[in-house]
Amino acid sequence: MSAEVVLGLDAVLTIDGAEIKNVKDLTVNLEKAEADASTRDNNGWRATVGTLKDASIEFTVLNKNGDTSFSMLQTLWSSGTPCDIDISDVGGSLTLTCEVMTFNVNQNLEEVVSADVTLKPTQSATGNGINVPVGSGT
Repeated sequence: MSAEVVLGLDAVLTIDGAEIKNVKDLTVNLEKAEADASTRDNNGWRATVGTLKDASIEFTVLNKNGDTSFSMLQTLWSSGTPCDIDISDVGGSLTLTCEVMTFNVNQNLEEVVSADVTLKPTQSATGNGINVPVGSGT
């Protein structure tokens, strides 16, 4: 008998096609901005429509010997180079072209050195994410 739930440890994060396993507690935040579409014809109800979408992907990466994820993400933050992100679990996947917006290093005395990372959608002439216009991807 299989489990009735999906475990976070079974989800997959890839950056530029490489699976990143050195990740803790990944969170995908998806939001829409709102526009007021209320009229006198709404029977006394305020009407709202979604406008621009926003996303952020937040996670912690450990600084482990022999694992290049930490330095790769730090280099992406420093260079500002866009990267293709794919986050998937059994429920589906999300593919975006993102930029590393934060890379906060944690050096707590009783913890492993780690970094809190935030990725957000960005513009790219070569990305493959759903936020890149059709025909501009590779």
